[in-house]
Amino acid sequence: MIKKILFSVIAVVLLSFSMHKYYVSITEAEYNNKTKTFEISIKFIGHDLEKALTNAGAPNLYLGTEKEVKNANAYLKRYIDRKFEMIVDGKKLEYKFIGKEINNDDFIYCFVQSNEVEQPQEITIKSTLLTEIFSGQANTIYLKSGNQKVSYYLTKDKVRETHKLSQTAGK
Repeated sequence: MIKKILFSVIAVVLLSFSMHKYYVSITEAEYNNKTKTFEISIKFIGHDLEKALTNAGAPNLYLGTEKEVKNANAYLKRYIDRKFEMIVDGKKLEYKFIGKEINNDDFIYCFVQSNEVEQPQEITIKSTLLTEIFSGQANTIYLKSGNQKVSYYLTKDKVRETHKLSQTAGK
């Protein structure tokens, strides 16, 4: 697991260059016991995400520029809804798109929040983000619920992982 986390960190550093040969997204999902929701952030390389959105039928969105398309967030949410899925105790979560942050280093962060879910016991995460574009895409997932933290390394060949939480995980 340390090897996978180290790979993710190295890959993110390498990806800060415009031309790259490693394709990685990083998703952090944390259960908020007060709101009973998962707060999720997804970090993309900007030009990779724009390529995937265009491939999925979106117009050029010009994300983070003064020419940004007015309904760009709707395209982002639609893409995330199709490519990222959390199933908690047998029920698929729905997401509310909170917003995005676009940095000058070509990283785009998307923030979503799940619908309310009572104390999660079993979580399945499926991510096919960008795998339709890049065969070597790696989607690193960090999941936190209470005092439990797990990480997953998902690829085109391994798109889902399931984790059972202990009874005290969300407390």
